[in-house]
Amino acid sequence: MDKATANIIPLDDPHEKRQAQVQMKFMNRFPKAALATILSSWLYFGYSFKCLLDAQAGGLSGTPLKVAWLALAMQLGHAIPPGTLHLLSFSAMGKAKRQPALRLIGDQCPSVDVFITYCGEELDVLLDTVRAAAVSDYPKNKFRIIVLDDSVSARVKAEIEKLGSQLENVFYSTRGSRPKTHTKAGNINHGLNYVTTLPGGASDYAAVFDVDMIPSPQWLRALLPHILRDPKVAMAQAPQRHYNLPDHDPLGQSMHILFDVIEPSKNATNSSWCCGSGFVVRRDALDGIGGVPEESINEDILTSFYLTAAGWRIEYIPEDLQWGLIPQSIQKHLKLQMRMCAGIISTAAGAWSPRARMMTTGEKYGALFPAIAFSVAVISNTVCFIALPWLLLTGAPLVAYSTASQLRNLSFLFLLKSVAICSYDFLATKATNYKLSLAGNSNSWPIPFQFWTLVRFALSVVTGGGVPLFAPSGLTDIQAAKSLAGRIKVAFWDDGFVVHVAIVVSLLAGISASTLAAASTPTLWQALFLRAFWPPVFLIWSTYLEDCSIPISYALNPPNTLDRSTLLDRDPKTQVAYPNRYAKDP
Repeated sequence: MDKATANIIPLDDPHEKRQAQVQMKFMNRFPKAALATILSSWLYFGYSFKCLLDAQAGGLSGTPLKVAWLALAMQLGHAIPPGTLHLLSFSAMGKAKRQPALRLIGDQCPSVDVFITYCGEELDVLLDTVRAAAVSDYPKNKFRIIVLDDSVSARVKAEIEKLGSQLENVFYSTRGSRPKTHTKAGNINHGLNYVTTLPGGASDYAAVFDVDMIPSPQWLRALLPHILRDPKVAMAQAPQRHYNLPDHDPLGQSMHILFDVIEPSKNATNSSWCCGSGFVVRRDALDGIGGVPEESINEDILTSFYLTAAGWRIEYIPEDLQWGLIPQSIQKHLKLQMRMCAGIISTAAGAWSPRARMMTTGEKYGALFPAIAFSVAVISNTVCFIALPWLLLTGAPLVAYSTASQLRNLSFLFLLKSVAICSYDFLATKATNYKLSLAGNSNSWPIPFQFWTLVRFALSVVTGGGVPLFAPSGLTDIQAAKSLAGRIKVAFWDDGFVVHVAIVVSLLAGISASTLAAASTPTLWQALFLRAFWPPVFLIWSTYLEDCSIPISYALNPPNTLDRSTLLDRDPKTQVAYPNRYAKDP
């Protein structure tokens, strides 16, 4: 089916139109704010470098000189993670676009195979996703739901076959034995082969949902029009939302930065990513790249690279069409963070595999950029964790200058930089319908674990082990321990959160030493300003203290997990459940 035979109409929703207009207004200003942030940052760091050279020429030497250089280097390293985001936003200058909300109407619709991947998760979570997908607002003879079971569970098979007998368009398949590697890509590729054996063969399109992602009834009619109306579009991807986010999202699990800042910016430059769940793709396009790549555990991003290299486009559709679950403990969240870390690196390696021959050299280096940016961010923050307490313990000033006017200029330029960053955050929040605040989402506490994941990856490659696939590290859940003493043992000894206690203690010791050194000078307030409370350094250590207190507070007083049943509105007759309004807007 092509655009000429598809009945596609715009969604007649006044609220959606108003929201699109408001978001476009701010998205057009967003790259300009990113440019202001980049320029003000370069002005501040450039002038800081000049002041340091002038101070060195004026006789500054020894420990004070070393401290000043290291403090500036630390500030630069800490600025790398947000700097890459600012560059990405700036790349969308003059290209902002928001795909319109469209609907495919009528019964003349293309066929779709919908794959739901399963690997031992809770059965009731799987069944809720299957039921919701099976009753999608779409002609029943035009789509099939296939549960791909990598757990090889007899109970799962029985439950899905029971649903299949009731709903007719639900199927079960497994690779036959539990895979030795945790690879979602291999499971999907098995499903792509399996549907060729069903009556009618493979469908025109394929779709994938993670086991916990409950689709809205309109999801197929909302995504397919964006592919049908443009023969160069291979895939349409919806954002992933979550219905069990705790109040204030202390771990930053909402992923709004990805889906409300990064993906719209990449979509503006025709470089959107597949995000692993809630997408529809042309079957011939997927077959053309040899199926889903298995060279990386981030098979979604690598699929994006291969499709783009083959001349296809991916469209990001900013409609909330799927709702899933976030990990309900800090340990499970950390496992996810470590898996994503390994996945980003292995994706870059996959771009240089023999199968990636369709990618140009430029595209391959482009695939390296996310891995390089992420690795540099993790390494620089790890260095900051180590260097910052030492800098504070020296008691020396953390900024160098040769004249009072240079200090005033430095302070003004840092203020200018801070105002630019706040403006960027404000516009990001406005452009994403008040859904995020970048300033409150630093979450640097997983950095030590991500650094260890990078080290393991590098050692595996250097020693000839090849690109490792990720295996969960066996972290113990804090909630499993009943007593306070048990929770402390699990968190700090078993799971390694003692490193955060060490960071907090060393920072507090350094702040105390720096403050005492300032108190011994005749100009107390100026000395404090130039040491621990020098604004650029103060922002770093205060952020680290706040972030590293997160696992400590979880160990001492873990939050109550949300009861999933209270977050869903369930039809008592069909048992189909969708997230309720409270769950969507915690």
